[in-house]
Amino acid sequence: MAEATQYPMTHQGVRDLNNPVRPGRSRVNVGPNERAASVLGGAILAGLGAGRGTLPGLLLAALGGALVYRGVTGHCSAYAAAGVNTVR
Repeated sequence: MAEATQYPMTHQGVRDLNNPVRPGRSRVNVGPNERAASVLGGAILAGLGAGRGTLPGLLLAALGGALVYRGVTGHCSAYAAAGVNTVR
């Protein structure tokens, strides 16, 4: 039996019929240029933050790590919640 097609919700609270969620597809919602910028910027922030050795430095390193994760995986939870997809 075929699975029913699922559709994500937009930030207005309606189903986004233009972007069906297909089983087995990736959840990438960040474009390639933005991904590269996230990895580069995140690595710089993580290095600067880790080099400080203070609590604000640790927070800066954590932010950099989150940006690197976003760039490597291509998924941004904030974009998903807002219904944004920059891959197109």
